[in-house]
Amino acid sequence: MFATEGTALLIEIIIGVGTILSGIAFAIKWLTKHYFDEIRAEFKPNGGSSLKDQVNRLEAEMSHMKDHLMREEKEQADMQKKLDRMYETIIDFISNSKK
Repeated sequence: MFATEGTALLIEIIIGVGTILSGIAFAIKWLTKHYFDEIRAEFKPNGGSSLKDQVNRLEAEMSHMKDHLMREEKEQADMQKKLDRMYETIIDFISNSKK
């Protein structure tokens, strides 16, 4: 009789531990699923507040800034050419006027 009671107690403990562990596993699964649902929502455009929208907006601004910078660099190079030509003209004028 003692072996049967001990076996029954052992089975009850195993079932209890299994129930607790399965409950913990399902809780972790549920939390993980909902956590990843929130993360997944950040990568879908929603009109401005998602991470995807913010990255797209930053990329557009960077592209605009890059275009602006390229125009400014071209204008600066053109101005430098004009200054070099003016400098050469002044040097030629000064050297010709001393003769």
